[in-house]
Amino acid sequence: MNIAVITKIVPDTEARLTLASERVDLSSVEMVINPFDEYGLEEALKIKDSDENAKVCVLMVGPESVRKQVVSCLALGADEAVVIDDEAIDGGNPLAVAEVLAAEVKKLDSTLVFAGKQGVDYDWGLTAIAVAQKLNWPHVGVVKEFTPDFAAGTFTAVTEADEGDLTFTGSLPAVITAEKGLNTPRYASLKGIMKAKKKPFAVHKLADTGVDATAVGADQARLEEVQAAHPPAREPGRIIEGEEVLDRVCELVRVLREEAKVL
Repeated sequence: MNIAVITKIVPDTEARLTLASERVDLSSVEMVINPFDEYGLEEALKIKDSDENAKVCVLMVGPESVRKQVVSCLALGADEAVVIDDEAIDGGNPLAVAEVLAAEVKKLDSTLVFAGKQGVDYDWGLTAIAVAQKLNWPHVGVVKEFTPDFAAGTFTAVTEADEGDLTFTGSLPAVITAEKGLNTPRYASLKGIMKAKKKPFAVHKLADTGVDATAVGADQARLEEVQAAHPPAREPGRIIEGEEVLDRVCELVRVLREEAKVL
């Protein structure tokens, strides 16, 4: 049984981003595995722990330079990794990335695909959903509980709604996107780190996936990022002066009514 885990690299959530030529400058920012993807990976590893026939493959579209981050997934227990690195994909939107990932999932003959509910960089949350659509597989998003029944070829997934939980059942294969709280991601052991160095790590080109280059890339992107800018500076706060509390309260009410016009 093959399980694919879709991952991506994102800026560390504690990193301070800067701009250069109206674009976000990531040249000096530490890149990490998307935190929500870690929950998807952990869920796949939990299944592998309980089924010796399960095999976990990490998939990523990105430059070969992400090897360090992807190897960290292998250190946690994934069996192999595939990175699709091709300039033809550059500038593509999530739909184009999903086209490439779906092609790789087909080659793996996967029973399950896990991913995070969204990337913490753009927060689009589109790629894994688009993968499910292109594969014509069921998808459940923002999952906080997941129970597969491989013998029956079904699964049960629970998501959190505004006023309670929603429980879904479906058939395998399927795409599941993980919410924080689905599990507690593990830490890599020294033994796992040493083993990771010997595990299969493949770098594929677009031609290896069978996807036509004319279907991906900047020319096919439906959205174009034209500018990045810091939010405008906020006006400094104002301190209401006065000797008596009542005087300050009256002045505050006047300012809110006559100047700010919010009352």
